[in-house]
Amino acid sequence: MFATPPLPKLVASLADPARSVGERMRAVYYLKQTYTTATKDGDSEAVATVLSAMELNLSNKEHGKLLRHEIAYVMGQLKDYRCLLALASVLDDGEDDCIARHECAEAIGAIVTSKVTAESAVAVQSLRRNYASEEASPVEVRETCRIAIDFIDWKTSTSSQEEYNAPMACACMLSSYDSTDPAPPHPAHENLSHEEIGEQMRDEARELFERYRCMFSLRNKGGSEAAKELGRALVEDKSSALFRHELAFVLGQLQHVDGLDFLVQSLEREGEHEFVRHESAEAIGAIDGDWDKCERILVKFKQDHDLIVRQSCEVALDAMDYFGVDRKDTFRAIKNDSTVTSHFNIACKRPVKAAEAVTP
Repeated sequence: MFATPPLPKLVASLADPARSVGERMRAVYYLKQTYTTATKDGDSEAVATVLSAMELNLSNKEHGKLLRHEIAYVMGQLKDYRCLLALASVLDDGEDDCIARHECAEAIGAIVTSKVTAESAVAVQSLRRNYASEEASPVEVRETCRIAIDFIDWKTSTSSQEEYNAPMACACMLSSYDSTDPAPPHPAHENLSHEEIGEQMRDEARELFERYRCMFSLRNKGGSEAAKELGRALVEDKSSALFRHELAFVLGQLQHVDGLDFLVQSLEREGEHEFVRHESAEAIGAIDGDWDKCERILVKFKQDHDLIVRQSCEVALDAMDYFGVDRKDTFRAIKNDSTVTSHFNIACKRPVKAAEAVTP
């Protein structure tokens, strides 16, 4: 339905900080799509061009934290070891923005597996160094590094394969989402109720990695009860802004309208961390079932005092306006079109928002 623009136009659009954040973000996700297609086709030149564009623009601070953190996220989803050194470089820059550094740490966790290379050794060392340094890294970065380390340790252990192989029909483990998440769900949650998993997830005495596993088990179970348990944690948690930001992202993936009021409450909360509020704004733009309310909230917070929140609302409104969300038949067709590249929440079961064509 929506053709991917030519690679040179995408590279040029992303490279220009003067272009709107919406256009540049669309370029990021179109580049992700281009990478996927080029990899399947064996087009090594196109793959190298995409990776170079990602690396150069990740390091360009003129883009601002919203776009740079989105670039880091996409680099993690590519799972290409050639991204690791650029990600580690930003993570190691103690003067860089917390949100960009956090996303780089999470991306490293998504990429590194049991395969050991010079690049992976540098990246893992960066995770361990930044986790250990309270002076060099704020708590959000340190927590992300800890989760990434735990995830890599899990992936390189024998338990990871055991969990995925027994039982094969476990609904918690067999995710229908196409994302590489920062933590795996747990098969032990299969026979637990939504409420029981939610209780474990909200238990602040548990390791953050284990609470993340509860979060993704709930997401995979899906439905109204999952949305309510995730939403309750989002508005009740006082232990970790990182945890709350991931809850908002997962609610956006889930798309269930019963998560909407929780996301609005998070966005409206005075004193909440900006990256929790920004993630809540993006998730509101992904909710299915009450677009009129979503639009009112996004328009209101497009004037927010935090730039990253304003930009998140701007991009959500821009994408939905472009695709005519007020026409439900069009919106449903877009969401079910497997050729469309999602904007935020690119890991949804169904693409939520397609990337708008990038202008020359």
